Amino acid sequence: MVDALGRDRVQVGEVARRLYSRDASVIRGGRAGVICFPESTREVSACVVAAVAHGRAFVARGAGTGLTGGAVPCDEPVMVVMTRMNRILKVDAQRRLAWVEPGVVNLDLSRHLAGTGLHFAPDPSSQQSCTIGGNVANNSGGPHCLLYGVTSAHVLAVEVVLPDGEVVVLGDEDGDAAGYDLRGAFVGGEGTLGIATRICVRLTEDPPEVATLL
Repeated sequence: MVDALGRDRVQVGEVARRLYSRDASVIRGGRAGVICFPESTREVSACVVAAVAHGRAFVARGAGTGLTGGAVPCDEPVMVVMTRMNRILKVDAQRRLAWVEPGVVNLDLSRHLAGTGLHFAPDPSSQQSCTIGGNVANNSGGPHCLLYGVTSAHVLAVEVVLPDGEVVVLGDEDGDAAGYDLRGAFVGGEGTLGIATRICVRLTEDPPEVATLL
């Protein structure tokens, strides 16, 4: 991992291991082992391959805002922290879609879309800090799901690093990929099927503004 990421992006110190052994839930598990901070799909794949080669499990982690213990480690796994992969790669307002990295914070995407008349509808009530990768892993809902549905309704495609390090793309920009709906199976898989490294999200038109005069 040090060869792939550099020593400054691989941490094994006691403070780091304690910090990345917790998330926002009350669930307590084991301790983090090695903590790595990839910045590209290739680096995520390298972390996964290294973990498997050394007989270690790996856990993808976003902002750690989840309340279900999804980022809590067991048996000192490799923690793959995705927060440095936080770029908005492409916005196609005409086709109402955007490609983003998993570390993009929901609110940052909304701010980026200001003025386009579009927004990313899912809001798990922590949009100021949660990441879209976490939304995808947990198929997050929140109050907006009553009108717009949960995250799976807004994900068109996902680039995924599989547990053996292979990189695949599930779904497509048109939302009508042939065959089994592997994209749908991946969303909500809580990281058990692989690590999302790029996500194509569907954008929704902003609701009309309504003013009431009394």
